Amino acid sequence: MTQLLSSMKKNILFLILVLFAYSPAFSQMPQGNMQSMMKNAKNMNIGRFYGKVIDAKTKKPVEYASVVLLWFNKDSLIAGGLAKENGDFSLDQLPPYGGYRLRISFIGYKNYEAKVYIVPPNKIEQDLGDIKLEPDEKVLKEVEVSAEKSTFVMSVDRKVYNVDKDLSVKGGTALDALKNIPTVSVDAEGNATLRESAVRIYVDGKPTTLTLQQIPSDQIERIEVISNPSVKFEANTTGGIINVVLKKNNKPGYNGMLMGNIGTSDRYGAMGNINIKENPFNFSLMYNYNSGINNTNGYTNRIDLYNDTIIDYFNQNNQSLMRNQFHFGRLSVDYNINNRNTITVAGNLVKGEFNTSDVQDYEYLSGTKVPVMGGYRINDSKAGFVNVTSQLMYRKTYPKVGKELTIDLNNNTSNSGNQYQFNSYDKDTAGNDMPFSPILQKNKGGTDASQWILQVDYVNPISETKKLEMGLRGFYKKTNSYNNTSNYNPIINDFERDTIMSNNYVIDDMVNAAYINYISKTFWDIGYQVGLRFEQTYFKGTLTDKKRSFEYIYPGSLNTLQNSLFPAIYLSKKFGTKHEVQFNVSRKIERPNFFQAMPFIMFADKKNYRIGNPELRPEFINIAEVNYNNVFEKGNWLVSAYGRYSEQPITNAAYPSDADSTVLVNTFVNGDNSLRYGMENTMRYTFFKKLTATANVDVFYVYLTSGIINNQPSTVTEGWSYKGKLTLSYQLPWQLTAQVNGTYEAPKVIINGRTLDYYFMDISLNKMVSTKWVFNATLSDVFNTKRMGTSLQTDYFSQDLSRRRETRFVRLSVTYLFGKFDSSIFKMRGKKGGNNQDMNGQDGLSF
Repeated sequence: MTQLLSSMKKNILFLILVLFAYSPAFSQMPQGNMQSMMKNAKNMNIGRFYGKVIDAKTKKPVEYASVVLLWFNKDSLIAGGLAKENGDFSLDQLPPYGGYRLRISFIGYKNYEAKVYIVPPNKIEQDLGDIKLEPDEKVLKEVEVSAEKSTFVMSVDRKVYNVDKDLSVKGGTALDALKNIPTVSVDAEGNATLRESAVRIYVDGKPTTLTLQQIPSDQIERIEVISNPSVKFEANTTGGIINVVLKKNNKPGYNGMLMGNIGTSDRYGAMGNINIKENPFNFSLMYNYNSGINNTNGYTNRIDLYNDTIIDYFNQNNQSLMRNQFHFGRLSVDYNINNRNTITVAGNLVKGEFNTSDVQDYEYLSGTKVPVMGGYRINDSKAGFVNVTSQLMYRKTYPKVGKELTIDLNNNTSNSGNQYQFNSYDKDTAGNDMPFSPILQKNKGGTDASQWILQVDYVNPISETKKLEMGLRGFYKKTNSYNNTSNYNPIINDFERDTIMSNNYVIDDMVNAAYINYISKTFWDIGYQVGLRFEQTYFKGTLTDKKRSFEYIYPGSLNTLQNSLFPAIYLSKKFGTKHEVQFNVSRKIERPNFFQAMPFIMFADKKNYRIGNPELRPEFINIAEVNYNNVFEKGNWLVSAYGRYSEQPITNAAYPSDADSTVLVNTFVNGDNSLRYGMENTMRYTFFKKLTATANVDVFYVYLTSGIINNQPSTVTEGWSYKGKLTLSYQLPWQLTAQVNGTYEAPKVIINGRTLDYYFMDISLNKMVSTKWVFNATLSDVFNTKRMGTSLQTDYFSQDLSRRRETRFVRLSVTYLFGKFDSSIFKMRGKKGGNNQDMNGQDGLSF
């Protein structure tokens, strides 16, 4: 009763004050005008509050502070928006009289709230002046720590790399970004590996046919590295997943950027994007262009042996010039049907061209190093592709927090073509043409592929500590390819088709899956996740011009049902807020692909050719990890111990040809077993406010057996290796930021040999001017050492090989940011009822 009387007194007092304020104004007005105003007042939204938000200490504007207007006695929203860059704000189209509450907030500041009134006729538009926000020191410290940790976020189930924070990749591609991520390696061909295994590339959580080089780094929000994916993901993610998450607009209003870059070796790039969010739509449009030239070199040195005696030497030097350009376009539209139902329509269009010229100088020497012959080979190629991805997604949420249903349909269509010209000129020791020289060969090929994915995911929180996840997935891909090779015949003075190297083939690949995942907490707050995935596989490859085919089906019978079941168990325990331990184990599958299984020649030169093996069987992998994550005041430390045991692993193998022992046959075989284990340490540490370091060291052991190859005895290869990465970021004066990235990978064992060590360093400098302009300079591969290679040793040959993907370059980029953050950028001014609300009992005057 006391509270009720107190509330009534406050409301009556407020009513009296408002009436006193109204009475002088009304007494000075002609009776007709007053009646007219009162008659039309509720039909006119002409009220307005405006002012400026500033920092109470520095007196500088507080950009993009949230400004909202609430009813006097309720939390119902009347109007809202964000302050401009100069701190100005304006709330208009308001009811012409009433009492309200103005609330202003921004991260790092204490909330501001004040009562404001619109009193006609003189106080319909009011300047509230400079509104000072007091800094919240506690929040500012939390924000500072959070911002410092945002460059590379580590957790027990995945590592998140925020690409925007990496200065060295501005104007580059996803491949440039990947080379700086701890535990991830990129080889000379641009292929990514995680803990020495090939990874699956995802874009926005879905498999993609795009390569990392085709995705512009400036459109990437973050990259997630998942080393042991759960049953929600495909069972063939044996090497882990790299999920590239593209930028998406979530801010009301519009924003965008324009960027241009230029570099050595004719590197040019440009990008523009715009994002518009106006309820119920969210619209995003982007275009990116990239081009460049890579001038690289390499070598192949081989010694052929017989009974430990040297037969001959073969030495070859390569000089390659590659010109490439990419176009990348993306359009995305979200439609919010209501608060709990959203439809997304999105699409990507990627186009690329590659022109390569490769000159190979070679020589043959006898076993006593006497020159026998030499020559050179010119390989010219032109290739291009067009890739179109379409997405239709429906997302539904429920009143129960965390309950969600998503239905996602994806289609990817690609078309590619290539033309090759190989001209070989053999010379004798005097430099004269050898018989049948030159040897001329042409190759023309192309591929059309269409891929469909339908995925349904359902999440239902049973309680605060229990959750059930389940889903269905259908995947189908059809590929039509042709490869026509022809050799020059001097007798007929024309080219004739090479029936061995020419192939036309069709691939049908289908995988249907279902999964269920249960997540809960048990004794002593130990969380556990138990899941099971079932996959049905159908694969068929047909050589249409040779009437040959290869196919497999899993499960083919009840006896092979276990080959289609893939369980996973995850355990985790948190000790306070700073320590977490996790253990996980899963079973996965690696199926042989078309090129590994089909017995036709895919590649050949004077000393090598590659052919598939139709007797290949799937590889099954058992993966286990133990992770420990420690978060401390200046950073965090993640330790991972991991192991992989592969049953009948698919691996590369080489052996001498039966027809010519100096020619190597390269193929694929099932090894007896494969064991790999190691320990990984990743630490991020802020030495002081301006200097931050992220370091990663991975020490691992590899044990490989080759199995029996072409009646040759099985070989065992084993040994330890290590690799490390270091990133240093330092805040210089004049708002400059410097960054240094370094990578070193020690030699590691492979079947019949080892890799060569690999190392490089990048330096970048970044400056932001007035929140609008960003200038960046990057020197990639400072010492020009980014070179990869292998060294092989068998009873029949020894070979050293080295290749490069790119050489040292400098790149400069300029970015311009623009935008206006507003809750309604298309509002109709003066439109009747445009912001009108039912004011009955909600004008601040009722009690």
